Amino acid sequence: MSTPVTILDGALGTLLCDTTSPDASTSPLWSSIDLLHNPSRLADVHAQYIKAGAGCIETATYQLCRETLLRSGVSDEDQMRRICHAAMQLAADATKGLKSTANHAPVALSLGPFGMCLHPSQEYSGVYPPPYNTGSEGAVNALEKWHRDRLQAFKEASSDLFDQMDILAFETVPYKRIDEISAIRRIIDSEEFRTKKAWISMVYTEVPNEEIINKIAHEVFKDIPLGTAERGIGINCTKLENVREIVRVYSKAIREIRDQKRDAFLVLYPDGGLTYDVNTKTWSDESGMAEVEKWCKLLVEIAEEAANDGCWRSIIIGGCCKTTPEHIAELSKVARAIQ
Repeated sequence: MSTPVTILDGALGTLLCDTTSPDASTSPLWSSIDLLHNPSRLADVHAQYIKAGAGCIETATYQLCRETLLRSGVSDEDQMRRICHAAMQLAADATKGLKSTANHAPVALSLGPFGMCLHPSQEYSGVYPPPYNTGSEGAVNALEKWHRDRLQAFKEASSDLFDQMDILAFETVPYKRIDEISAIRRIIDSEEFRTKKAWISMVYTEVPNEEIINKIAHEVFKDIPLGTAERGIGINCTKLENVREIVRVYSKAIREIRDQKRDAFLVLYPDGGLTYDVNTKTWSDESGMAEVEKWCKLLVEIAEEAANDGCWRSIIIGGCCKTTPEHIAELSKVARAIQ
């Protein structure tokens, strides 16, 4: 397989909930909660994933923003900056032992969608209040301002650490929110951020028709300005059995966007095979995909098929909710066997 495959880490929030930090499940900060009281727990999780074979890790910042900090009782501006600083520092420190070797482990700054800051969160539905609601005249402008302000907060917390964030990872964007993709594109295409590698990853609660998936892919890659760093498109927080068909359409779209295809990369980090019931707040194995070896084998098969399409510069694969270092270790082993 000529297309390079990088192993991403797995879940942070659900792993913390199931192990050292059960209070993360009810915190507005989710995986960022330990930044307030016990950052060593997060440092340990980063280390576990690197040891398991992750060649790229994400910061514990998915739900870290002004709104969630305020709901967590943090209102002091200096403390907000220190928390953002700590999240970037922990991830950067976790890869320091690898930075000077061939095993360079890039750090992706995890940036959830606007829906994650709402209570209850709305990543899956994409139902946002005004002025962020679908179809409203100012939705794109409002979403652009929200995402830009949030990104700027990390940069202001430490410009040096922000520079060490190799990738801007905008993730779990509801697939129905083309306007949010447009807002993110405005930011990463801007002079301030265009030299940063970035990906935009969608959450799919179902497999939409091909026209919708194609529209999403074109929105991510169309009219990228000259001098822009590599751009990626992804699928995360999605059932693995739904991923193959979406990737097929992504690849088809990339082949249509001829001038951009050499710099396009693909990111796949689906859920770990369990299904979450929002009413009972429990996980179950409805699809029979929770077995680690079975899950890893299918994900690598999908990545191999995408690589054989010949339209991706590189592919990143890892895990979202309910994946663990065990998944990443097995994923790393299976992926090595085919490269």
